[in-house]
Amino acid sequence: MYKLFFDINKQVLDNDLMIKEKEKVYQTSYDKFLNGSILVEQLIQGGRSGSDTILLSASVPAKPGETILEIGTGNGTAAIALAKQIINLRILAIDIDPINLDIAKRNVILNKLSENIQTLNEDILKKDIKFNINQEEIKSFDHIFMNPPYFDINKIVIPRSDQNKIAKSANFNLIDGWLDISIKLLKRNGTITIINKVSNLDQIMRKLSKYGSLIILPLVAHQNKEADRMIINFKMGSKSNTRILNAVILHEEGGEYSNDVEEVLRGRARIDINKSKYFYQI
Repeated sequence: MYKLFFDINKQVLDNDLMIKEKEKVYQTSYDKFLNGSILVEQLIQGGRSGSDTILLSASVPAKPGETILEIGTGNGTAAIALAKQIINLRILAIDIDPINLDIAKRNVILNKLSENIQTLNEDILKKDIKFNINQEEIKSFDHIFMNPPYFDINKIVIPRSDQNKIAKSANFNLIDGWLDISIKLLKRNGTITIINKVSNLDQIMRKLSKYGSLIILPLVAHQNKEADRMIINFKMGSKSNTRILNAVILHEEGGEYSNDVEEVLRGRARIDINKSKYFYQI
């Protein structure tokens, strides 16, 4: 286990913080999200949060009081953003990486969400894993969300950072494993929300389509570009046909975010891909 050194009373949050374990040194920064309503510590190298993190969080169709599982929480940004926007959620955020998970724990405290979010340093694929929130064992969840590693570890140059390796690349079977577990843990009419590369769509559809319906929202970096990423919403037990929606254009010609996407990133809107107008103000 890595030992992390952190002074919660430090006032200079903008300065980089050094995290040490034996000969290893990990450098972190503090970054604001949702127009500054949350503050997140994250590694300089190793699965940093960005627009995908917030778009994923904003797409989870959660309602107050529901129980949520995030698989692969990293530094906890997505879970924190979700808990900030929807009241009284119970979120269990799980990750295999002890370094990022310890940072996630601190971020939950930093954002005063310890009553809503609990973290677990565990491999979701481990047999007989038990899920507890506030000492209550949880057998199933209303919603599960995830941003699985995008790339097949056999097809890319391996990142130097251990945390980047965990966050961005994995064996091809990892997504299958995450989805197998999610199906077992999901309540009827519950949902799974995923953001991932379009290249993994066939694998995700093959695994989920037999259990319910999928709605797919393509994400396009710029006008006239092909969709590179997508948000998928799966509903357990639904008999509806699979739908592919009109793509969301992330950036204007000048490079700035489109108005709707900017509203989501600023924390003023969320995404409901079951509606004809995906973006709604909060």
